[in-house]
Amino acid sequence: MATVWTVPEDITRVLLAAPGIRDFLTDDEGRGTASDPRVRLAEFTAVVTSLQANAGRTFTSVRDASGVLFDGPAAGGVTISDALRLAVMRVITAEPRERKPAPNPLPPRVVENLGLYLYALRDPRDRSIFYVGVGRGNKVYSHDWDALGEAGTLDSEGVGDADRDATRSAWIQRIRDIYAAGHSVDHIVLRHNVAVPHDPVAAAKECAHLVVDALRLLETGTGAPVLTNLAGEPDDLEKRALPVTELAVQYSALPAPDLPVPGALVRVPAAADPRLTPDEVYEAARGPWPAGAAARGAANLPVIVFADNIVRAVYRVSAWESLGPGPDQQWRFTGVVDEELAATFVGTRVTPDRASLKVWPAHGWVQRLTLARPRGR
Repeated sequence: MATVWTVPEDITRVLLAAPGIRDFLTDDEGRGTASDPRVRLAEFTAVVTSLQANAGRTFTSVRDASGVLFDGPAAGGVTISDALRLAVMRVITAEPRERKPAPNPLPPRVVENLGLYLYALRDPRDRSIFYVGVGRGNKVYSHDWDALGEAGTLDSEGVGDADRDATRSAWIQRIRDIYAAGHSVDHIVLRHNVAVPHDPVAAAKECAHLVVDALRLLETGTGAPVLTNLAGEPDDLEKRALPVTELAVQYSALPAPDLPVPGALVRVPAAADPRLTPDEVYEAARGPWPAGAAARGAANLPVIVFADNIVRAVYRVSAWESLGPGPDQQWRFTGVVDEELAATFVGTRVTPDRASLKVWPAHGWVQRLTLARPRGR
């Protein structure tokens, strides 16, 4: 059990509500406080900027937090007084945390399907990628086992030259810090079953795709993306970087049973996020969708929600709400969880061919009202 300090996500609101911060901004008689209010305001502005840049980050000691938040580049070179440092540390959440366990080995079936893969290790405290490697088997987990002194590397194989001593020391320390703070490493597979394309243009496109995927991992997920390539839904949504745990789910999943007819399937990428609550999955699944009149007229239409080809939820529609005018009109449904179908379908794998399609449509809506193959698909 260790005590950790975490910068709140809403740190600006927390700071402005803290009595110690108000006293610092309005009182020039505190120990080590500048008499000039403009200097105190400059200090406060620099600290706010630094804290916003580190929102959600966890530190294992006051010293580490102080070094990053007040002395590091994030403070913009502004000298932060002891009075403000103390006031800020009083509002940063301190709590005891137990160390999370090291990851378990991947099942043999998953290892076989991954083949040769390119992977990245990400620090969940600030979403920074701190290592990229190539390997087979359980190589993606071997760094954790090594850093934490776990037994063996269990069917892992690195590709290429071994890491330099300085590199190895750096990732060992980073991983130990992550676990000491009560977190675990994010293991991302950028590409699996890697094969070298013979076409130079295809190879260049794949390199660009890899760079985009790696930069996608650094996005906060709030507001407009920093990388403009990510604006809108990509055409290659099914081929992108995924957590190794998600790939394990996909390759361990059994095929979905026969799909209900009449029924609908909706692709909701956000539903793969384990942090979403059932209510949040439902809100994301409701639409809007380009639902046809026949689908809307079907009583208690079952809607199967999937992400990354894995079924995440099943609902029964009770009503539809129209959105948008004329030919651009779309629809949002209201419904409830279908417990019986959910028990049958959730966690199973559904692919386009199961709905008589070659690929999932870009809009994510597939309605199945008969067993006939959809026209033009």
